[in-house]
Amino acid sequence: MARSETGAAEKPGAEVPASATLASLLDAVGDTLLRALETPLGLDVPVTELEILDTPHAASAAPDTMLFGIGIHPASPEAEASLRMAARARCTALVVKLHGEDPAGLRALAREQGIALLAADDEANWRHLDTLLSAVLATRSGPAATGGDGGEWDDLFDLANATAAQLRGAVAIMDDRYRIIAYSTISGQPTDEVRRQGILGREVPEAFQPLHADPRLRQRPQPVRFTGHGALPRVAVGILAGRVMLGSIWVIDADSSLGAEEERALRDAADLAALRLLRHRNSRDMARRAREQALRGALQGEDLPHAGSLGSHGTGFVVVAFEHAETETDVSEPDMAHIIELITSSAQVQHFRASTVQLGGVVYSLLPADPSAAGAVGGELAGSVLERIRVMLAVRLRAGIGGHAPALSAVQRSRQEADAALGVLAHRGQDHAVADFQEVRAESFFLRLRADLDAFDAVQLDALEAMREHDERNGTEYTRTVYAYLRCLGDSARASAEMYVHPNTLRYRIKRAGELFGIDLHDPDEALLLWLRLRLRH
Repeated sequence: MARSETGAAEKPGAEVPASATLASLLDAVGDTLLRALETPLGLDVPVTELEILDTPHAASAAPDTMLFGIGIHPASPEAEASLRMAARARCTALVVKLHGEDPAGLRALAREQGIALLAADDEANWRHLDTLLSAVLATRSGPAATGGDGGEWDDLFDLANATAAQLRGAVAIMDDRYRIIAYSTISGQPTDEVRRQGILGREVPEAFQPLHADPRLRQRPQPVRFTGHGALPRVAVGILAGRVMLGSIWVIDADSSLGAEEERALRDAADLAALRLLRHRNSRDMARRAREQALRGALQGEDLPHAGSLGSHGTGFVVVAFEHAETETDVSEPDMAHIIELITSSAQVQHFRASTVQLGGVVYSLLPADPSAAGAVGGELAGSVLERIRVMLAVRLRAGIGGHAPALSAVQRSRQEADAALGVLAHRGQDHAVADFQEVRAESFFLRLRADLDAFDAVQLDALEAMREHDERNGTEYTRTVYAYLRCLGDSARASAEMYVHPNTLRYRIKRAGELFGIDLHDPDEALLLWLRLRLRH
């Protein structure tokens, strides 16, 4: 299973004198492919080789080996027996796939036995995982090991040149955003205008981007052949990490001479490229996670030492909050992940310093904004996101825009205002809508006041309820009359005009309301409380 520095497969179980640790392997491939479930001895434990655990036979691996438990179900007795055998052999870790099973028992046993238990992505190809991890061991082994990211295969341009020399065709490596991140520079190999345009612009020409979205590139293990389209023939293979596509490698096959041997070499090159791209992605993910943690703290009013990862913007920030508008249906987990990704990318297109995080069922974006333009900045993001997600996912969101936050310490208040704006939209029953807190401040105040009053039974006025019941039972209009009188600040003439009754009639109703229900409108406190209750009901 181990692989030499040249990428040639070695016999399973062959020793690789590596100086890698569990931490370095996990850091290299990231939690997309592999994650730790239990590490009772920590992560700074050595891994010298990789081997398949051939159950039910006893483990014959050398100490410090990482074992691949292929076909082992974590909740089975076989899994427990395998873990005990691996521990007796002083292996570093056992890798299994969960496939939806609860690994609680196996995790407890791993802690007891003092061996690490890792979970591979259910969709990950075991050969692919072995290739990536073997490449990490290779770059950390022998006299040339540097302990860092050095190594022949760590440079994508070197990989492109090595692959082009082996396959006798010009090579280009793309990421998942159609960017050309490396290409071969061997002279004399056939090329065409598409390749020249791509290299000059460092991006796949727009007319050829649909080819790079071909779903066959997401399927292992066969490379895909492309002909026509006004370009030289090409063979391409996806660069995959489990179910995630990181990019693709393309080689020009001008005379259509690439056979099975060359296709195997192209697949091996894709596996090695995946390691490098995973490292780049993991580095970006670490920075993203730091920003998310800082933003989470700022939104919750915590004083975190790493809040500086959000950057400093002298003129301040604005918070935009997004939530699912169709409360009767749930958003699936994959759709929610896609929604967060779309919001994040839209925010960063608008401003590279934007940060996004999910708290509960709400997704928050923080954007730099001037005091005079905070609403416009938030509105631009909200409008584009709502329409984009509606079209792409058929999901309707609503968005609330908070007020301007002059500093990170005021971000929590902007978040509360964005939440309040969402509350107004929910109360109105408006889907696929945007509300700026500055524009719905009064409505938000009354909604909050109503909630506060409803929370206290003592505030419920018996007189008001009695008056309502009397009106419903007898067809009278005491409640409307009292409300009109209070709304017009005790001006009988104005209130009677609104009610289309004579002023004397209105005054008589006010007097009778006091006699029948004990309402004293001459008491300013009682009148204020009664007006608030009536106002919040209308």
